[in-house]
Amino acid sequence: MRINIIEDIENFKGLENSWDDLCSRTESETVFESFEFNYYSWVYCLANNKNSLALVLVYDDHSLQVICPFYIDSRRRVRFINDNHSDSCDIISNINLDIDIILKEVYRYFSINSFHFINLKSKACILKSLSLSFDYYIDRSSAVYSVLDVSKGVFPENVSEYRSRQKTEFRRILKKNQNREHKILSYKECKFPYDSICSLRSNMISRGVRSDIFLPSNQLKLIERLYRYGKVILSVVENKDTVNAISVIMKHRDRYLIWIDLYDNAKMINLFNYIYLISLLSSNQSIHINFGRGDYFYKTSNFLTKKIELSSLHIFSSNKYKIMYYIESFLLNIFSTIYNIFKK
Repeated sequence: MRINIIEDIENFKGLENSWDDLCSRTESETVFESFEFNYYSWVYCLANNKNSLALVLVYDDHSLQVICPFYIDSRRRVRFINDNHSDSCDIISNINLDIDIILKEVYRYFSINSFHFINLKSKACILKSLSLSFDYYIDRSSAVYSVLDVSKGVFPENVSEYRSRQKTEFRRILKKNQNREHKILSYKECKFPYDSICSLRSNMISRGVRSDIFLPSNQLKLIERLYRYGKVILSVVENKDTVNAISVIMKHRDRYLIWIDLYDNAKMINLFNYIYLISLLSSNQSIHINFGRGDYFYKTSNFLTKKIELSSLHIFSSNKYKIMYYIESFLLNIFSTIYNIFKK
């Protein structure tokens, strides 16, 4: 076994073919593991003097077997690339791996304070080997996401869990928005609707639905790049010349993840978008829909989704940084509680 560490963008770019080959051999489940997402996330969102690239590669005698898409932030923490905007994070591995060996190598190679790995699924490779010599803490319920499996057929009849109440509500939403048109856009058929997305983003910010930092220009560039690569499709609702809603959908085989929603103040417009999206996608094949990270009642209650917890793994180089982490987490919880009280 041979371990290489990549710190520069040129060598990162040169990994494209071997990265794609490894993903095909591991049957990766999401776009978040793809070369395009990680490379362009680094280029557009993270490449500055405060962050350092720290890709860890593991080879056997024949080929690349493991990719750890790491970077080091300004606080000397090792993290997954673009973890804040990834609904799930993990290493990409084709072998049984002793994660301790890799983390020790990273710790030896760089001057770091801690490892912070968030948005981990229960079957994440990085959680399979935790016989670590470091001091670590696992938060088993750091976030949730919700999913729905839909059989090929006519929606909502093709979801056996739905009863008359759900179906009646769907019909009511469709009737209320019957004058609107829904379509799915891909790069082969339509250029990226940059102006419409920016207009909806401004609308949501002005209404106080999202904060001023929602969908910054660097993230929008990333989405456009993924759209061009066929990793993203757009679910769009419009009425005549007005675009009412756009959802950014990560597409990977028969799996779809609703990544980002934009919508105006038309009533139930986002639900209408979801209903038509699922109807079109499931008409030709059975699909797996991930409604994204976050515990949104209007999604879970209307679509009867299954909620799944995500974990986070925090590894500390010394007791000092562990104490600092606990203090910071405690203070953030207090401030969040106070904010929510005054917000009401």
